Amino acid sequence: MSMLATLALTVLSSSPAHAGKCDAIIKRADSASGDKVAEVFAQAVKCDKTEATDSFARFMTRATDSDSLVALSLVAIDAGIHDPVGKMPSKISDYDVRDAISGQIGAACGEHPDVVTFLKASYFSLRGLDFAQWDDGFLACESPEIDAFLGEQISKPPARSYDEKYDQLMSIWVQRKGAEGIPALQAAAIAGAEGGPYDAILMKLEEAVAPDLGQEISADNKAALEGALVEIAKNVSLEQAKAVAEKLFNAGSEQTAASLMPTIYADRVQGGGLVWGGLSVERADCKGTKTAVLHAYDIKAPAARYTVFDQVQAPLRAAKPKLKKCTVEEGEWPVAVSPEPLSGSAEEWARKVGVEWANQGYTVEVKPEGSLDAK
Repeated sequence: MSMLATLALTVLSSSPAHAGKCDAIIKRADSASGDKVAEVFAQAVKCDKTEATDSFARFMTRATDSDSLVALSLVAIDAGIHDPVGKMPSKISDYDVRDAISGQIGAACGEHPDVVTFLKASYFSLRGLDFAQWDDGFLACESPEIDAFLGEQISKPPARSYDEKYDQLMSIWVQRKGAEGIPALQAAAIAGAEGGPYDAILMKLEEAVAPDLGQEISADNKAALEGALVEIAKNVSLEQAKAVAEKLFNAGSEQTAASLMPTIYADRVQGGGLVWGGLSVERADCKGTKTAVLHAYDIKAPAARYTVFDQVQAPLRAAKPKLKKCTVEEGEWPVAVSPEPLSGSAEEWARKVGVEWANQGYTVEVKPEGSLDAK
C-alpha cells in the first residue's frame, strides 16, 4: 500500500447493476479489494470491453487505496478505455489524492506506453476542469513523445484570447521545460498574436525563466527571453510590438527595448534617426488672461533610443521666456517629451497638447523653437 494508505475520497456515484454476458465477472467486483480489483476488471475487459467500460465506476468503489486505484486505471488505459479514467480524478474528494494518483499513472508511462496515448488524447477529449486534474500525470511521464506532443500543441494556439485547457498546457510545458521551452512559446506568441491568447503566452514566457524565490534571473535565461521577445516584436502588430518594448524597458532591458525602435517606427526613421517632440510650458497672467506659451522643440535622436527625456530635460527648462511683461506663475515650467517619435513636427504635436491647456482655462500659443540633439 502507498504512503497515502486508505484513500480519503468519495466516489460520487457508481454504475447500476446490469445484466450482460459478463455479469458474473462484474459482480465479483463487489467483493474484490486491493490488487484483486484490477485483476477482476482485466477479466471483465477480456470478456467484453464495452461492459467493462460501463462498469468502471463500480470497480472504482472497491479500489479504496491509491495503489489499487492506480492499478485499476492502468488496466483500463492499456485496454484503450480512456473516458472513465480521464474523469476519474474529479470523482475523488481529496485534491491531494487526485494529484498523487495522476502523478503515479503518469510515472508509469515507461512500463505502460498506452499512458502516453491516454495523456495526449485527454487534451482533446476532456473538459477544462477534468483535463486540469492530469497536470501531475504529464509532469511525471518521462517520455520524449510527450515533449514532442506538448511542443506541437503549444505552437498552435487557439483562435481566442483565453482557453482554459491551452493555458493549463502551457503551465505544464513551462514546468517541464523551463527556458528550453522558449522557442515553442515564441512561435505560439507570433501565431496567436491576432485573436489568440497573446498576452497569456507572453506571461508564460516570463514564467519559463523566472528564478527561484530570492534568486536573480541568470544571464543566459535573460538573454534567451530578450531574444524571443525581440523576434516576437518583429512579427506582430505595431501596438503589440510597442507593448513588448515597454515590457523589456520596465524589466531593465533598455538597450534591447531601444533596438526595437527602428522596427516599430520604421516609417518615421529619418536619416538613421527619429524625431521626438519636446515642450516647455511658460505660464503667466497677462492683464487678467491666463496664458500658456508652449515652446516646441524637434528633438533629434538615434533611432535605437527608447527614451530621450533625460538627455533634453535641462535644455527644455532653459527656454527663453516670452511673457516677460506678465505676472509669471510660480514654480518650474512643466516640460514634456512626446510619448513616441513623431510622424510630423513638434509644432503639430504641441498644438494637440495645447488643447489640454486650453481646457484648463489658458489662452494657448505655440512657439516653435527649432531643434535639440539627444545623442
